[in-house]
Amino acid sequence: MPEPDEPDEPDRPGSDLAAPPASRLRTARVMVGLAWAADPRRSVLAFGLFTLQALVAALFGWWLKLLLDGITAHDVARTVLAALALTGSVVGGAALDYAGTRVRMALNERAHHLVERRLALTVARTPTLEIHETPAHLTQLEILVDDSWEFGEAIPSLVNATNAAVRVVATAILLVSVHPLLLALPLFGLPMLLLSRYTSGLFNLGNELAAEPARRANDLWELATTNGPAKETRLFRLGDRILAGFHAEHRQVQAIHRKLQVRGQLIGLGAQLAFLVGYFGSIVFVVDQAVRGHNSVGDVLLTAVLAGQVLGLVGNSAEIVQWTARTLTAASRFVYLEDVAHRARRSVDETVPLPTRLTSGIHLRGLSYRYPHRDDDVLHDLDLHLPAGSTVAVVGDNGAGKTTLVKLLAGLYVPTAGRIEVDGTDLLTLDPERWRQRVSAAFQDHARWDFSVRETVGIGDLSAVEDEAAVAAALDRAGAGDLPATLPAGLATQLGAQWPGGVDLSGGQWQKLAVGRGMMRQSPLLLLLDEPTAALDAETEHRLFERWTVAARELRAATGAVTVLVSHRFSTVRMADLIVVLDRGEIVESGTHTELVSRGGLYAELFELQAASYR
Repeated sequence: MPEPDEPDEPDRPGSDLAAPPASRLRTARVMVGLAWAADPRRSVLAFGLFTLQALVAALFGWWLKLLLDGITAHDVARTVLAALALTGSVVGGAALDYAGTRVRMALNERAHHLVERRLALTVARTPTLEIHETPAHLTQLEILVDDSWEFGEAIPSLVNATNAAVRVVATAILLVSVHPLLLALPLFGLPMLLLSRYTSGLFNLGNELAAEPARRANDLWELATTNGPAKETRLFRLGDRILAGFHAEHRQVQAIHRKLQVRGQLIGLGAQLAFLVGYFGSIVFVVDQAVRGHNSVGDVLLTAVLAGQVLGLVGNSAEIVQWTARTLTAASRFVYLEDVAHRARRSVDETVPLPTRLTSGIHLRGLSYRYPHRDDDVLHDLDLHLPAGSTVAVVGDNGAGKTTLVKLLAGLYVPTAGRIEVDGTDLLTLDPERWRQRVSAAFQDHARWDFSVRETVGIGDLSAVEDEAAVAAALDRAGAGDLPATLPAGLATQLGAQWPGGVDLSGGQWQKLAVGRGMMRQSPLLLLLDEPTAALDAETEHRLFERWTVAARELRAATGAVTVLVSHRFSTVRMADLIVVLDRGEIVESGTHTELVSRGGLYAELFELQAASYR
């Protein structure tokens, strides 16, 4: 299977024309494939019915010509045949249009659901956080989410484009049957068709240029309307300021789109005037040919009908081209994001086995990481051994790179340079889905899942999410075993005050649930605790770490697991087997608490400063 194309960087705002992030031809192939996957039978029916409907519509003028020629020549058989064909054309065209529309609507519904599901899966199953933290990728995702209805219309647009193409070819053949020079008529419509891509590009350019002010407007809208900022919004009387900022950003978005819309409308008007010149010229030409006896009266009628159809076709085709281009551009963002997801898995080797237990541990070899669009590394050239079965504490000032290191170990980031080895195997070659089944974590910036308490904790191990005993045991390991008893329905309590019967929790309670979630997996190879008790007091954190130390010993015996703890409290980290001190993205010290204090370096300095604050 060939590798997907590398996702191209979208055009910079301000370019003359914002190109789609993936080619429209490739996007069309992907969308046709999605239509087939959604409903093969209806896909064939939709394209088949609208192709027939296009042929029937194109032949309407031909039957009129035969009817008029039959009447003029007093040919009864030809006249009756043409009249029957004309009637069949009208009835059949209406029936085909009705049936095709119904089939297309059903296909659209199925395909729309499938593409939205594929988008959600693509984002959710991307092994890294690249989509969410790379500005170029994030812009594509946000525009796609905002234009999801256009994304869902890509398949119907392809059906309409096929219909229009068949009608154009059939009409051209009929024009040639009257006189070859009439093929010049569609040429007058070429400016309209050719410029439609440009005018469609103006719409896409508008989305690109308006992406940042639209994002700021959305952020301000959430600040004004959501629960999180409500206290400070009211306390500091920020309502008017937020509203003024929202209106300013919204006006900027409108101004960008309005300017480009006016440009597109003026271009479209000029193209239509060019076609009208050709339209009237073709009628005059065929009438002159009929007067000279070179064409029949039926040919004049056929030309008049075809000229009208060409006018409609050119106008409709321009709209179809524009709309198809817009929907394919929306869909191309999906293809672009799929490429990002595939690229993140490119180094995976499915044949590499995942260790059932760690024997050596985890090695960082020349590990560096740089965030997108940054000029310097946040972590630089780290060499470190995390021994199997050890508890490792990572300390350092804010911005030292502690959380970045945790995300690299979890496989959420791909190293800029160097590698992470798990028992000698490069982490990038391991299947990320299988690796994550053996990794557990609790974060300071954890999510607040508005599920029941059992589900909120249980999703830390989906295989045991229904097991109340396992959930209770995980909460006990997290030091929150008594929490369910304080809630109205225990483990069945609905969380989230916005839900019927739902309750909200304190910051510390939410954090205990997050730690419990991280304790659900009973045999991980790697346990990551990134400031998981920041909302708790020092004494509670110390008691919890004593519990985790016991759990770490059990994991050491079972799987040789490595426990990595990030904490700013030195009274807690002193119990770790190994303490790593980060400063400006580099390891400046490592060792036990006793060793680091005796060296009198940065760790000793930070430890003394914190100890002094408690005296």
